[in-house]
Amino acid sequence: MSDPTRLPIRTQHCRFCSHLLLATTRDLAQLPRRDNGSQDKALILPLESTQGSATATDTRHATLLLSTTIPDRRATLIRREDGIEKRILLRCGRCRVVVGYYLDRVHWAGREKEDREEDEERPPAVYVLPGAVVETEKMGGEGVGEREWRGWNEGAA
Repeated sequence: MSDPTRLPIRTQHCRFCSHLLLATTRDLAQLPRRDNGSQDKALILPLESTQGSATATDTRHATLLLSTTIPDRRATLIRREDGIEKRILLRCGRCRVVVGYYLDRVHWAGREKEDREEDEERPPAVYVLPGAVVETEKMGGEGVGEREWRGWNEGAA
């Protein structure tokens, strides 16, 4: 018998090569999107602190970026209307396609340097590009983001 207090774990794969990239208890279709000045409209996937911080709005949720999700070693600078944003791009470990990003530490608002442990802290959120991942149960069909990804793909041609 299943426990009603446990949230289902959803696994996400690379849209392009089907490589398993992340597991989360969050429904990506229900996540908010970046809007102010960000042209990519990326999904905002909150990450829980490894320190067990009580600042999370819902401590039942968990997200695990698998080792198959590879961050770039260097930041990419993005020019915005309000300045420059430093992004660490996340790539699929198999096909190396960019599936998302997180912001460099300089953008983590409200975090004091003395309160962070450099090696163990995670960014507060990962930004998943529209249509870059597909849930396991929706692979091979018109899953979340499929039409949006096709629109991006056709617009690039």
